[in-house]
Amino acid sequence: MEMMLTSLVEGAAVLARPEVIALLVVGVLWGSFCGAMPGVGSGVGIGVMVPLTYGLDPVAAVAFLVSISVANAFGNGLPAAVLGIPGGAAGVITAIEGYALTKKGQGSLAVGTNWFACIVGQFVSIPFFLILVVPLSGVIYVFLSPELTALYALGLAALVSLTGRNIFKGIAAAAFGLCIGLVGSDPVTAVTRFAFEVPELRRGLETIPAVLGLVAVAEILRSMRQVYDWSSVLPPNGKVVAFPGFRTLSKSLRPVLTGSLIGTLMGAIPGMSGAAASIMSYNQAKLSSKTPEQFGHGSTEGLAANESAQNAAQAGEMIPTLGLGIPGSDSMVLVMGALMLQGFVPGPMMMQAAPELLYATVAGLLGGALLLLLFGWQIGKVVLMFTKVDRSVILPCAFAITIIGVYATRNSLFDVSLTLIFGFIGYFMLRYGFPVVATAVAAVLGAGFEMNLRQGILLMDSDPVKFLSRPWTAAILTVALLLLIYGTIGTIREMRSNRQARQERS
Repeated sequence: MEMMLTSLVEGAAVLARPEVIALLVVGVLWGSFCGAMPGVGSGVGIGVMVPLTYGLDPVAAVAFLVSISVANAFGNGLPAAVLGIPGGAAGVITAIEGYALTKKGQGSLAVGTNWFACIVGQFVSIPFFLILVVPLSGVIYVFLSPELTALYALGLAALVSLTGRNIFKGIAAAAFGLCIGLVGSDPVTAVTRFAFEVPELRRGLETIPAVLGLVAVAEILRSMRQVYDWSSVLPPNGKVVAFPGFRTLSKSLRPVLTGSLIGTLMGAIPGMSGAAASIMSYNQAKLSSKTPEQFGHGSTEGLAANESAQNAAQAGEMIPTLGLGIPGSDSMVLVMGALMLQGFVPGPMMMQAAPELLYATVAGLLGGALLLLLFGWQIGKVVLMFTKVDRSVILPCAFAITIIGVYATRNSLFDVSLTLIFGFIGYFMLRYGFPVVATAVAAVLGAGFEMNLRQGILLMDSDPVKFLSRPWTAAILTVALLLLIYGTIGTIREMRSNRQARQERS
């Protein structure tokens, strides 16, 4: 507790420095922009700015880079909620729930919930980050491949909440997503699989092009084919940017708080991602909701749970990065590289030798959250104004932005081709009732699941009993099994009630 209070006080002192405030403003604006650009993300956003930190004071540099990561998580959800185009993998659920709200004429509620969940998630994760950074640094040492396999299994079990009205089509869609991760090099033997003599496939299918194709391009293609009067869902007075009010937003406080805790804990585990945290939080929110039938059709609970988890994961990722010297994500690799360029070696010794870097991290997290609290809604209003633009203009522009974002990630025309291919696949999946979101999330989690499973089996001398009997592994897999059973029962009940409702209407 003493360390937490000291860190908060020292972090606030760092925020009082004018040069730090100026850098945080730039970091929040740049991070929000990168998050809103499909395929760009915090990795590219931080990577571009790392060279600019060479001559900066280490404390200011760390606070600046952390603020970019904080704002990126917020920006990721804006185009997803307004246009159905996720900025990255973690925004897939937002593209479902938030965009459904926007199409109902509740775009302000979608953007407001996104902003509210982001702010609460960030503020809640900071004290948890400070409380857990030391003890979890030791616990994470026992999380080897078997435990990580169990965590990925827990995330995959949560996919049952995304199977939609037909659980069999949902399972088929999720299986297709898992197959995407099988393309490329074997994680153990390095033997090329399913490359079909295409050199670019030897490295595997990139997640970002596949996800953006399935979710964003597929939705754009479907919207282009629809004769849809967008003005019919706008308020009569044309005020599409009216703030929904804190009383309305506070109704989502329970899933936001739960999602914040899940996001912080999941982000603290190297190899896990904000996308995995968001799907687990979303599934938990659906299982505990009084109105689970709204999920997938514009649920503020689902949107809030997803956004709070992925935003809280930003603080969680800093725990292994600073405490162990193990980056929690691609963006944390760049943060760690910037620290090493400044002459610091991340890890347990750095926490003792250079505590000011912990204070700088707190300043970046706290300052980024405060700036988003002050200006986040204004940024969201700008994006929300796109709903007033004619769809014949906005849809081609959205398509172009998506393609440019994919190309900018690796300057690869092959990635653009993958995006278009998966866009057409996703379009026909939507047309015939297969949930593309289940495929997208399975594609994100599948590669990590296979790699840790294969490595874990080898680590346990190919003994499945030895693998499954590890305490943490057994406990997490038991929870995953129970979650799968409970979620399947709930999904079947929902299918039956929907079928009965259709029969009554007919």
